[in-house]
Amino acid sequence: MHREHPLRILKYSMKTIWLLIFPFLRGLWNLFKAWNKQQIQGFRLSPEAFLNWLNGTWFDLLILVIILGYGFCIWFFRKFTVEDGQLYVQDSFIFTRKRIMPVKNLSALTIEHALFLRPFHAAYLYADTASGLLNSTDIKLLIRKKDESLFISSLPRLRQGKRHHYERKVKLWKILLFSVIFSSSFSGALYIALFWFQSGRIARDLIREFQLTEHLNTLSQEVAEHLQGIPPIAVTVGILILSSWLLSMISNLIRYGGFYMESDKRQLFVKSGLMTTRYFYLQNHKINFLDIRQNLLTKLFRVYSLAVNCPGYGNQRGAMPICLPILTQNELIETMPMIFPGSRFLKNQLKPPGKSWWGYVCWCVTGIAAVYPTGEIIERLFPTFQQITNLIQITIVIPIVWKLIIQIVSLRTSGVAIAKNRICMRYCKGFAFHTIVADTDSIVKVRVHQHIWQKFSGTCHLTIYFRAETPHRCNLYCLDYQETRELLAEFMTNLK
Repeated sequence: MHREHPLRILKYSMKTIWLLIFPFLRGLWNLFKAWNKQQIQGFRLSPEAFLNWLNGTWFDLLILVIILGYGFCIWFFRKFTVEDGQLYVQDSFIFTRKRIMPVKNLSALTIEHALFLRPFHAAYLYADTASGLLNSTDIKLLIRKKDESLFISSLPRLRQGKRHHYERKVKLWKILLFSVIFSSSFSGALYIALFWFQSGRIARDLIREFQLTEHLNTLSQEVAEHLQGIPPIAVTVGILILSSWLLSMISNLIRYGGFYMESDKRQLFVKSGLMTTRYFYLQNHKINFLDIRQNLLTKLFRVYSLAVNCPGYGNQRGAMPICLPILTQNELIETMPMIFPGSRFLKNQLKPPGKSWWGYVCWCVTGIAAVYPTGEIIERLFPTFQQITNLIQITIVIPIVWKLIIQIVSLRTSGVAIAKNRICMRYCKGFAFHTIVADTDSIVKVRVHQHIWQKFSGTCHLTIYFRAETPHRCNLYCLDYQETRELLAEFMTNLK
């Protein structure tokens, strides 16, 4: 049996960190007594002062020993090993608990070499199956690097040979292109907000120390002087949006740099990360479906990003379950069967008819039509905020127009096809296009709903739910109701 890395003692000790409230209360009590006796004076280093401090410090040291001792006991009695194709984890402090997980039932095994753990020769290990709580890791261990071979050796080795083996190393310029295309100012803003709320005092001190606010105002005014007609506040907003997008791009570049993928149709190995390197071992038969992603630009140039939905893969915060970041159409067709055997594109059997165009663009057109009258009303009520109102109008209209174009493209490309126990579904979600390729066994629920006004046009909405750790819902809008019923009837007949 093996134990986790000794650094884990600190993590387990955090469970009793609340005991530090007692030394804190003792310090407050001593301060209160000193204030009553009017003994608060300048501190003098003397033997008497040291003895007075030591007289009560034994209690503080005792609490600290209890906290660390509790963490040590949990660490000492928690053991793990891999024997005969079984992963054992045993906790025997106070109560004995044993967990046994067959290695063949693992859907994903992840080894993470965090930057701050490298000097200690430690690594995180995550073992996941298709069962358990949603989006949670079944077993998480902090192991020594020398113990990694214990787990890796229990997995089947990747077969070599041209027939079974497939590998691809993604070049740095493709990772950079992926980071540029799939980054967003919204993601960057989330990183900034996370840093602000979790390290608020540090963030505010840094802003104050480097005078970032003053520098930003100066830069905005200088740029506005060269761009006549654009107010400084508009330049400030643009700089903030660009900075947020740049932060998201750098984050993606660091996370997915050095991307390498290898597969033999049974097991999929993925390596990525520049600062924190992650190694993923996925079992192909545990993959629920392929998710081929595009945005408007990549769709125009027929460039794809291939992701897989597999329990335990991509559960980390801010991670996308990317299998290959940038692929051409020919590369994608070649890669899909090696990851998900038998997978291929199918031509849409059911797609939105041309008469349903208003259902795809109505919200965008309504939004654009509402922005300018609203802006006019605000300008008349508050004339001093005219520049700000114009800026807000432009800021709102641009993404709506972008979404309008996406909806028009989605009307022409969305659809679903079912053939030979395979389903291929194309739909749009937000600002991204998705193509789901899966077995029909992965379908857990199908819902057809029709609004009152859709009965006159003979259209409906189709929602298909796929098996995943969290419910994965795909929506198709404004389909022909009769054609939808016929396709689902054929699908149900094939199931029988």
